[in-house]
Amino acid sequence: MPSQEHNSELLNLLPNTIIELFEVDLGEQDGMYRFHSGVISTDPLIFDGKPFFPLPVDASGFEKRSDGQLSRPILVFANPDGLITDILKGRKDLVGKTFIRKRVFLKFLDSVNFPNNFNPFAIPDPDARYENEVFIINRKTEENKFYIEFELASPLEMEDVKLPTRVMLSNYCPWKYRGLGCRYGQRSDFLDPEPTIDNDNITKTQPSTFFVSGSDKLGDLGMPVADENDKMFWEQNGYNLTAMVWRGDYDKTVSNYIVGDSVRVKSKIFNLAKLEMSDLDEDLVDEPDMFFVCIANAPLDSDPRYKKEYWSQDQCSHTLDGCKKRYKFYGEYKKGLPYGGFPSIEAFRFR
Repeated sequence: MPSQEHNSELLNLLPNTIIELFEVDLGEQDGMYRFHSGVISTDPLIFDGKPFFPLPVDASGFEKRSDGQLSRPILVFANPDGLITDILKGRKDLVGKTFIRKRVFLKFLDSVNFPNNFNPFAIPDPDARYENEVFIINRKTEENKFYIEFELASPLEMEDVKLPTRVMLSNYCPWKYRGLGCRYGQRSDFLDPEPTIDNDNITKTQPSTFFVSGSDKLGDLGMPVADENDKMFWEQNGYNLTAMVWRGDYDKTVSNYIVGDSVRVKSKIFNLAKLEMSDLDEDLVDEPDMFFVCIANAPLDSDPRYKKEYWSQDQCSHTLDGCKKRYKFYGEYKKGLPYGGFPSIEAFRFR
């Protein structure tokens, strides 16, 4: 919501210059790209600690219409040496990506934009701006070696939007394993189950913590349980591993990974498309970390993501049975299962 300073500036007889800033969400792997048209400055503009880079672009058609028809803004990007064409390759011409237009008075930009890091006009205020205008890139209307043109559309008129957006299925969980909704290994209400010790004094079932010899705990990460087909790692009809040991994050320089070793491959990697150094968490890909179990002694530099003959990934079958296999260690589901399906909607069978 715009701040009082913003509202006061609107009534000023000599209002300050308005700056247009743009954001395009390129997806989980490429991140958020921020830019401005370069009319006011040919240097990056810093707003709310985030840089908006200069990019030759003409944005028009954002005006509100009195007949109630929704706006269809047009973006025209300069395409020197096919620069924008290269960005579009493999990204489906950015169709369906979110586009955000921000408008802010120049006087409320961050102090770093001014000489000697001092804003002589006002106190920088990220809330002193107009409401964000959100659009969806609807289609690419023209492309040549000089420019590329896009048409935007309101999210309210997208043809492929479904309400409700979540499809109800009786026997399949739509949650991303270890991610939002599931959060296996991260749920505060499922921590510290009672461990089970086998004859060799090795903790065999601690779903909230990886187990090692003895009783040491190494963080609430969620023990690997089974592969995508619910083939369990320690059961005889599964991988029949007699011991599992947590080895931390995978290190390609380690040459002694043996059967039963469990490792993590972090999905949170630095994203070059996001250059905000003030908030490192925003520079990370929002994907759940991956966990692997060594099923055959692995040679040096055997990346678990690709060397399937040595590693099996901890995954979920997205079925009710798969969910139970992970949470059964916490008692008879006394806190309930975070299952995303709806078994009760299955058709009633008459007898």
